[in-house]
Amino acid sequence: MDDAKTIAWVLPHEGYDDEALLAPLRAQGYRVVTCLPGASGALGSDLRVLQAELFADARRLRREYVLDPRPTLVVVGSAEQEVDVLEFIKPGDDVVRGTQPAELLVLRLLRLARMHGGGELPAAPLVEVTDALTGLGNRRRWLAQAAQAITPHLPGEARAVVVINLDRFKSLNDRHGHAVGDQVLRGVAAALLAETAPGDRLARLGGDQFVALIARYDRATVEADVQRMLERLARGVVLAPAEADAAPGWGLTAPAPIDGQPQRMGVTASAGLAFVDGQASVDELLQQADVALYEAKSRGRQRLVLYESLQQGPGGEERDPYLRHFENVTRVMTERVTTLVTNMGRNLVEAARREANQDALTQLPNRRYFDARLLREIEAARRHGRALSVALIDLDHFHDVNAGFGYPTGDLVLRRFADVARASVRLTDWVARYGGEEFCLVMPDTELATAAMVAERLRRQVEATAFSSIDQRPVPLTASIGVAALGEGAGDPVALVERASAMLLTAKAGGRNRLVSAA
Repeated sequence: MDDAKTIAWVLPHEGYDDEALLAPLRAQGYRVVTCLPGASGALGSDLRVLQAELFADARRLRREYVLDPRPTLVVVGSAEQEVDVLEFIKPGDDVVRGTQPAELLVLRLLRLARMHGGGELPAAPLVEVTDALTGLGNRRRWLAQAAQAITPHLPGEARAVVVINLDRFKSLNDRHGHAVGDQVLRGVAAALLAETAPGDRLARLGGDQFVALIARYDRATVEADVQRMLERLARGVVLAPAEADAAPGWGLTAPAPIDGQPQRMGVTASAGLAFVDGQASVDELLQQADVALYEAKSRGRQRLVLYESLQQGPGGEERDPYLRHFENVTRVMTERVTTLVTNMGRNLVEAARREANQDALTQLPNRRYFDARLLREIEAARRHGRALSVALIDLDHFHDVNAGFGYPTGDLVLRRFADVARASVRLTDWVARYGGEEFCLVMPDTELATAAMVAERLRRQVEATAFSSIDQRPVPLTASIGVAALGEGAGDPVALVERASAMLLTAKAGGRNRLVSAA
C-alpha cells in the first residue's frame, strides 16, 4: 500500500511467537511493531491491535484498551468476547472474530486506516462488506456467505434465514434523536451476536433490519433461539455514552451511565423465518423471510412468523402468501404514512402556535401571549389568595443605540438582553417582550418586597453585562424598572401594568438605571 501504516501489535510477553499471523500484514505493506501491554502508547504507530484471548480476563483487556486512545482493532475468539468488546469500544474502532482468514484481518485494518485518514484503499473485492455503524457484515457480504453456507447439510440439521426488523424505530429516532438511534442499532447488533452460535451468519441488511442464517439440531430449536433473540432485545440493549466529538445537531445523546454502568433501552422487534429446503436460493429464502416478517408486523408486532405457516389458511385451504404479503406491506406502509402525516401536522400546529405567541427577535413570549397569560395569572392569584407582582423594564436611551450603532446592533442588543433576563430570574418567573425596548417580568406567588429584589438583581446584571455592537464596539446599556404588586388598586391586567408603568416613569425621571417599586 502506498500510504503505509505502522501497527502496534500488543503481545502478552517477550518472545511470544506470532510471526505466522504478522507476515500477511507485512506483505500488505504494513510496518508491524510488537510491544508488551502498556507500551503501545509510547510507539509512534498509527493503529493498534489487541488480541482478547491473550489477556487473562475482560477487565485486563479493557484496561489495556483505555490506556491508548489510538485507533484499535480488537481480535476476539468467540461471540461472547465479541459482545463484551462491542459494549465498550469507541465507534471509531473495530472488532474482528478470529485471525483467519488473514484477508479478513487485513480488510478490517484497511477499513480502520481509512476511517482515520489513511487515504485511498487498494482495490479489493471485499472493501465494502462491513456495516460502518455496527461492524457486522452488510447485505453484500451476507448474501455471498449464505450462498456458500446453505449448500452443505448435516444429517438432521435445520437451517433457516431469519429477518429481524425493529418495531417503530422511526418513532424512537424522532423522540430521542439519531445519536440515540445509532447507539440502539449498535446495541441491537451486540445483543443479537450474544444469541448467535459461532457458525451463524449475522448481518445488517440496512436501516433497522438485520438478517441471520442459523443452523441448529432441529426446527424447534431454530424457532426457540430466534424467539430468544426477540426476548433479549425486549429486555434492553446497552446504550454506550456518545462520543464527545459526535456530529452536532443529532439530537439527544444516550443517557449518562449510572454508577459507571451504561443504561439500557428496551426495544421490540418482529421477525420472519424461512427454513432452507434445499431447493430455494438465498434470494428466494430472503424474500420468503421478508413475507413472514410483514405478516408478523400485521399481527401486532413483537412476534415471530414462519413462512411455511402462511401457505395454508385457517381452514386448511391453500392461499397465495405473496398476495397476503402485498396486503401486509400496504397496511404497514399506510400506517407509517399516517403516522408521518400526523407528526407533520402536529409539528406544523406547534410551529404556528409558537409563531403566534413568540417574539421572533428575542424568542421571548410576545405581547399577545403576555396579555392572555397575565389575565390567567391574576385569576389564579385571586382564586387561591396568592401574591402576584410584575416589573416593567425599559432599556435606557435605546434610541441612541439604534442611532449611534445602527439597527442591526439594536437587534443584537435586544437579543442579548433577553438572554440576560432569562438567566437572571427564577424558574417560576417569566419574561415577555411588551413592545420595542420594553419588557415585562411576571413573578407569581411573589410579594412586592421579594419582587423588588428579583428585579434589582436583573437591573444590576444588565449594568454589569458587556454589550457589543456588530463590529465589536462596546455598547453602554442600563435599564430602568418599575415594580408593582396585585392589590386593591391594581386588580386587573391593565391596572396592574399601569401601576408598574407609573413606577417606571418615576425611575426614569429620577435619573434612569434604577428601580422604583410601589409603596
